[in-house]
Amino acid sequence: MIKHIVLWKLDEAYSATEKKEILSVFREKLEALRGKIEGLQSLVVNFNEHSAPTGNYDIMLETTLESMAAIEAYQVHPEHMKVVDFVNTLKRQRACIDFEF
Repeated sequence: MIKHIVLWKLDEAYSATEKKEILSVFREKLEALRGKIEGLQSLVVNFNEHSAPTGNYDIMLETTLESMAAIEAYQVHPEHMKVVDFVNTLKRQRACIDFEF
């Protein structure tokens, strides 16, 4: 099994209200991937606590996939690519880690 964790930081130009709305839509789009991608075992989305330091990342995606081959298939899956297209218009930074457990 492979844990795939991604963090995103949104552009700082967004107001708190705009950011809250964006994060809500982002969560919906990510959670809609459940059951649509073979090899995707679990998916959890979390937001940075509003009272945490502003330098923190804004959103975290934690997924469990069957294998590195499943991650490779996930990366190019059409449903995943829709989310990628959405987030690429919003993000300032992205960090990712994949590890076997």
